[in-house]
Amino acid sequence: MLPRSADIDRRQFLVAVITVAAAQLCPQVARAEQQRDPGTEAEWRSVLMTMFPHLGLDPDLYQPAAAALVAAAADPNVRQLLADGRAELAAAVEGSWQDATPAARTVAVAAIVGTPLFVLLRQTTVFTFYNDPAVWARFGYEGDAFSFGGWERRGVDTIDWLPDPAPAE
Repeated sequence: MLPRSADIDRRQFLVAVITVAAAQLCPQVARAEQQRDPGTEAEWRSVLMTMFPHLGLDPDLYQPAAAALVAAAADPNVRQLLADGRAELAAAVEGSWQDATPAARTVAVAAIVGTPLFVLLRQTTVFTFYNDPAVWARFGYEGDAFSFGGWERRGVDTIDWLPDPAPAE
C-alpha cells in the first residue's frame, strides 16, 4: 500500500489523464501548451522590484534575477507556474501589471505570499540579486570575510555605520 502522501485526488487524476490523452490525440495542443508565455524579463523585474523594494537602487540590478526566471521557464513546470502566476498577478491588479499602480502591485504581491510562485520568486532573488557584488556595493556590504582570512584577520572595526556602544557606567 502506498503512503498517504502519495495519494492523489480524483481531480488530479482526471486532469493527468485528460492531459496525456490530449497530447496523444492533438499534438498541436501539446505544443501550444509548451509554448505558453511565461512573461518577459521587464515584467518579472517589475514584480521583483515590488517584492524587494530598495529606494534609489538602479532597476538594472534586478535584471539578472528577472533573466534567471525567464531562463528557468525552459522547464515546463516552471513555465506553467510563471504563466499562471503572471495571469494571477494581472487579475489581482485588474488589468496589466505594467499599467497598475504601485499600491495595487503591492496588494497583488501580498496575496501570493506562501504560494509556490512566491517561493520561486524569493529564491531566485536571493540567489541572484542578493548574491551580486554590484548590489552588495550599493548596500555598503564589503563581501564575505572568509576570502580575506576571516573576521579575526580582517577586523570588525571596518563597519562605520553602526553607532558607538554606550559607555559602561
